[in-house]
Amino acid sequence: VCSGQTLSLTASTISGATYNWTGPNAFTSTLQNPTIGSVSTAASVTYSVTATVAGCPASSAGTTTVTINQSPAAPTAGSNSPICAGTDLSLTASTTGSPTYNWNGPNGFTSTSQNPVIIAAAPAATGTYSVTANEFGCTGPAGTVSVTVNPIPTAPIVGSNSPICTGQDLSLTATAGGGATYSWNGPNGFTSTSQNPVIIAAGTVDAGTYSVSATENGCTGPVGTVSVTISTTPSTPVAGSNSPVCSGQTLSLTSSNAGSSYSWNGPN
Repeated sequence: VCSGQTLSLTASTISGATYNWTGPNAFTSTLQNPTIGSVSTAASVTYSVTATVAGCPASSAGTTTVTINQSPAAPTAGSNSPICAGTDLSLTASTTGSPTYNWNGPNGFTSTSQNPVIIAAAPAATGTYSVTANEFGCTGPAGTVSVTVNPIPTAPIVGSNSPICTGQDLSLTATAGGGATYSWNGPNGFTSTSQNPVIIAAGTVDAGTYSVSATENGCTGPVGTVSVTISTTPSTPVAGSNSPVCSGQTLSLTSSNAGSSYSWNGPN
């Protein structure tokens, strides 16, 4: 039997007999079939029993050698938790001796490895894992470890106020669930950790594709992107005319900016 279990001693039935058991740790009993609860390995020796009928003892005692194996201690269970979904979950169990192991956990998990690995663990693997050690047919108490597998944030939904003109402020926006932090990258060496950063008085060098990722519980998700267009603001036109002219004549107004569209305002 294993330490901590009940040891049952038996003696064959002899009609009219009384019994007298003796053993280690000052054990005695007058029962035919006594039991010893929660035995320890110190009881691994020989027990003897005599029978007496009508005052006459048997010529010799019956003996039995008892072996009580030490139950393993609870393994110290560990893991690389917390991890992100898609990462391998590593479970560890340490104990003395050369036991075999039995793991149980969430999502129907079982294993007989000492240090099992769950490849590309999903959030469903979150929970409490238990492991027992078995040696010489004796199973000890379980060791447990709590595991967290955090989900990967989704790619943020990204936007901007593009298209804009040079000299205007470029506003970038990102939306993601939960309490995420953000990481922006873009043209002209742009970086930001703001959720909705603003580039003051943007220039044409700030045009291009901006990307942003969201991080939550240490897990970074895929990037969202937005394309930004920044058009050059025309220079101030050099305005001219054929003035002075006489009433009734044609007044000609001129502007120096080629390739532009125009909007004139004036008297009357």
